[in-house]
Amino acid sequence: MSRHSRIAACVLSLAFGSAAIAQTSTMESTTTKKTTINGTVVSVTGNKVVLAEAKGNHEYNVPQGFKVQVDGKDVGVDQLKPGMKVSAVVTDQVTTRDVTVTKVVSGRVMAVAPGGFTILDNKGQYKSYNFTDPDGNDIYFTQADGTSVPLRNNVKEGDIMSGTFVTKLPPQVVSKRSVTASASAPPPPPPAAAPAAPVAVAAAPKKMPKTASPLPLVGLLAALSAGIALTLRGARALR
Repeated sequence: MSRHSRIAACVLSLAFGSAAIAQTSTMESTTTKKTTINGTVVSVTGNKVVLAEAKGNHEYNVPQGFKVQVDGKDVGVDQLKPGMKVSAVVTDQVTTRDVTVTKVVSGRVMAVAPGGFTILDNKGQYKSYNFTDPDGNDIYFTQADGTSVPLRNNVKEGDIMSGTFVTKLPPQVVSKRSVTASASAPPPPPPAAAPAAPVAVAAAPKKMPKTASPLPLVGLLAALSAGIALTLRGARALR
């Protein structure tokens, strides 16, 4: 096969993918956020639970089969009753994966097409490369001095290339939510206040029955008068 035929074949291969061997590296980061929910059950309708919270009533759609801890036992949402105190911890975990694909390239650019280009490497082999990855993301070329430029519009026939092709794929984000909840019966109502003890009221003194007769008094007065009369009579006799 002639040199021009091999270049043409490599340019044609751009439509079917690159011939270079790529290496993929992944960086993963995870963030966790916990939210505590406290409230009193207002109503339960199917999987919808309305809680009275500090900032007002909120409605929650509980997943099918969700369990709540009540008195140490796992029970369904249908066992929640108005007035029960509910405490739930919602844990949101978000994992982000950054994927980078790299290819080490060294050679002379022999041909440039709208979708990519062909180089002749140091081993005398023709290889084709695309300007973008299969998802349409631009491929960057990191040169030996550390500078990085997109391949598109920066590759010309006759260029000597030595460096790394870098493709950063869109981040892959995976979210996971878990909820643990417990409920307790409302506290019993306070006991009714004991009736006030009756206040003792002193009874008015009773009127003594009138049992005495005025006759002894009359007799006493008569005896006194008689004594006075005898005294006076004695006094006269002495004169």
